[in-house]
Amino acid sequence: MMLPPAAQIDTQQLPSAGSEWLASERRRCHHSSGRSNTTLAKHVIEQGHQIFVDELKRFATEVADSRCAAIADRLAAPLRVAVSGRRGVGRSTLARALARIADVRGTIAVTCTESAEADVDVYVIAEVVKPEDRDAISAAARPVVAVLNKADLIATTEPGVHPHGPTGAARTRCARLAARTGLPIQPVVGLLAVAALDDLLDDTLWAALQVLATRPAAHPVAPELLDALDVFGVEQAVAAIRRGATRDQTRATLRRLSCIDDVVHAIDSAGAQVHYRRVLDAVAELETLAVSDRRVAEFLACDDTVVARMAAAVDVVEAAGLNVDRCDSAAAYLRRAVGWQRYHHGPVAGLHRACGADIVRGSLRLWSKIGDST
Repeated sequence: MMLPPAAQIDTQQLPSAGSEWLASERRRCHHSSGRSNTTLAKHVIEQGHQIFVDELKRFATEVADSRCAAIADRLAAPLRVAVSGRRGVGRSTLARALARIADVRGTIAVTCTESAEADVDVYVIAEVVKPEDRDAISAAARPVVAVLNKADLIATTEPGVHPHGPTGAARTRCARLAARTGLPIQPVVGLLAVAALDDLLDDTLWAALQVLATRPAAHPVAPELLDALDVFGVEQAVAAIRRGATRDQTRATLRRLSCIDDVVHAIDSAGAQVHYRRVLDAVAELETLAVSDRRVAEFLACDDTVVARMAAAVDVVEAAGLNVDRCDSAAAYLRRAVGWQRYHHGPVAGLHRACGADIVRGSLRLWSKIGDST
């Protein structure tokens, strides 16, 4: 993939620069008049496509246009995630954990069966990559997130030494297996994720863990504890209690050890191009409406919309591994526009060519506003 020279932007810096020009530039889109513009600031905590969704929903509400509202609803639909893998690898356990997160976030919808309607596949392996795993991954028509479940069985179970998740042994195994699949592989401990997210540490199990923490030799490990946490989880929970952890803190430790949030982040990254394609489809529909509706045309040309499209495009190129560096001056915005224009015309796929165009357009819009205020 071609890297754009001198085309680097740090999205963490975008809100500061963008908010300044939006605050100083009092010309607003007609649908945002009178409100404090925080579009770019939201990019710190939201995905780029969500900024576009929010802007479109706000516009559709203010102009009372059901056609735009319907487009916004389709654009905001949750990312459909299908969890698959060989029998016995723990796919249903992982799907259960992801479903709990989906219930809270509302941005993904999870199924444990192969679905032609899915947007992203999560493929679960355990211990080794078998030929059928490679075949399934290579045959996938959608973005794939590969995960190594039961990573605790690879890690040493020495208590208290894994504050950031599975040991180096599990991560080394993932790196080695990734060479066989052609995809990065995320370690995960589905059982611990379910225990933390389903709040399985009820009073009975918590009391059993406390007993083990104070008098381990006098009491065998309860079968219920092993069912909920397995050996690795029990040992790490006991170690946390001995360090003075509360029940909530122990639950947070188990969630961190499970690495489930890393898997969710990988799903978000894989879904960036799905969301961006939706943005492009929405823009195409809006452009059709704009032929006969001046308000829609103004929305598409609005500062907020142009920058929101750029933010969605930045998500895609970042997910593909392109470096997006700091950019907070008119000169830097212009430099970025030139670099991404070069990228846009380079040997890249159609989706990335569209990303390049949106980043150029957004960068030039920022540059023009910074220039106006200096």
